[in-house]
This record gives sequence, C-alpha cells and structure tokens, in this order.
Amino acid sequence: MAEKKVTAPLPGIVKKVLVNTGQKVGAKDAVAVIEAMKMENKIPAKSAGTIKEVFISEGQNVKAGDKLFTIDAD
Repeated sequence: MAEKKVTAPLPGIVKKVLVNTGQKVGAKDAVAVIEAMKMENKIPAKSAGTIKEVFISEGQNVKAGDKLFTIDAD
C-alpha cells in the first residue's frame, strides 16, 4: 500500500475532525472541516484507503500545506 498525505489547502482553524485512525475512507469523503474567512471548507481525502495517522485536533490553527492525515491507499 502506498502512503498518501492529506494537507491543508488553505490556512484556517480546524472546526471538525471527521475521521479516526483505522477508519476506511473513499477518495471524495470529507475528512475534516477548516474554517477560513468565516466559511467552512470540507477537506476531501483525495485517496481511498485507511486513515493511518491524524495530526490535527479541533480548534487547532493550520497553515496551507500543513499535514493533516496520512492514508494507506488501497
């Protein structure tokens, strides 16, 4: 399995973490919600697989490019 990383596409505040370690996700599944400029943005997994690591928590500030999750791709 190839390991894929999900990074923040924009800076903001993590409002919701929608997955846990070990959870299976589809490529288009939302894995987190980041608030930026008072808008909530759903962050897609971009790859089907199993969540290997979660690097964020709710309320955390993130910058564009910060690693959010790693996925063991199917």
